[in-house]
Amino acid sequence: MELMDLMKKVVKEFDERGGLKNVIWIACGGSAGGFYPAHFLLEHEARGIKTTTVTSNEFVYAPLVCCDKNTLAVLCSMRGTPETCEAAKKAKESGAVTIGLYVQESELTKTCDHNIQYSSIAEDSSMAEDVNSSVGLNIAFHLLYLLEDYAYYNEAMEGFQIIDDIYRDAVKYCMPRAKNFAAECKDDPVVYVMGSGSSLGAAYIFSICNLMEMQWVHSPTIHTGEFFHGPFEVLDKNLPVFLLIGEGRTRPMDLRAQEFLRQYGERIYVLDAKELGINRISDRVSEYFNHILFAPILNNTYLRELAVAKKHNYLNRRYMWKVKY
Repeated sequence: MELMDLMKKVVKEFDERGGLKNVIWIACGGSAGGFYPAHFLLEHEARGIKTTTVTSNEFVYAPLVCCDKNTLAVLCSMRGTPETCEAAKKAKESGAVTIGLYVQESELTKTCDHNIQYSSIAEDSSMAEDVNSSVGLNIAFHLLYLLEDYAYYNEAMEGFQIIDDIYRDAVKYCMPRAKNFAAECKDDPVVYVMGSGSSLGAAYIFSICNLMEMQWVHSPTIHTGEFFHGPFEVLDKNLPVFLLIGEGRTRPMDLRAQEFLRQYGERIYVLDAKELGINRISDRVSEYFNHILFAPILNNTYLRELAVAKKHNYLNRRYMWKVKY
């Protein structure tokens, strides 16, 4: 079923329930970070839809009182993470309509009312518009269009049509930079990652999934707007900092952070969405695509090159899938 057809069906379900009032994005780890651009879009553009994002196990133990028959719960898990499967059951028990995003069928797909299969970001053959973060963002754009007649829906759909081309060109541009980052940071025990706006999800995923999980490197995620309210005190000339500079309204915060980092630090690594071609997408919606461009570049160039330089296979795990937790 085409996404538009599915979302029309979902909206009709809510018409019979008194309307859609809330959207809750539920997932763990990288899947949770992947929902951030969709949440950010609704948070900043929706007039009549409340949006929130919550990690799966917290939703299980502390369900949201707003989750009821007027709520759409969108959940994501590649293979059926137990906490997310349990969260889907909780959402249904609360009366919500549920959509599950998945790669492999699992208890999640058995539980959810509707399911959408996506392509793994880690596969080079995956189209950028088909990965989980793109599907989530696309759902949000469709809801805005169907429920609030969002003015820039067509520009957004055009963005999805060209985002993969932008990504492929950006990978070629970034490869030398990724090799340099890997060579210079292979022995560092900590790498800070910074971002803002819809890019914050990509920064978070790079920290907790790519660096911490896959390379065992300590990595705090710092919002560029919060950098000057405490975190900048740890900056010195030896600290590696990876900065994502997004396009859109929060870009001035990223540029302010860059100026300070370059003045007082020496090991600054930057990905700038403008340099990567994000402005091929309409300026009316391009800021919402920052994550869609950044996340696969970080995973498929910077992570991989760091793994080679460290001689640390990024599929290695110390605890995940190996011990009881």
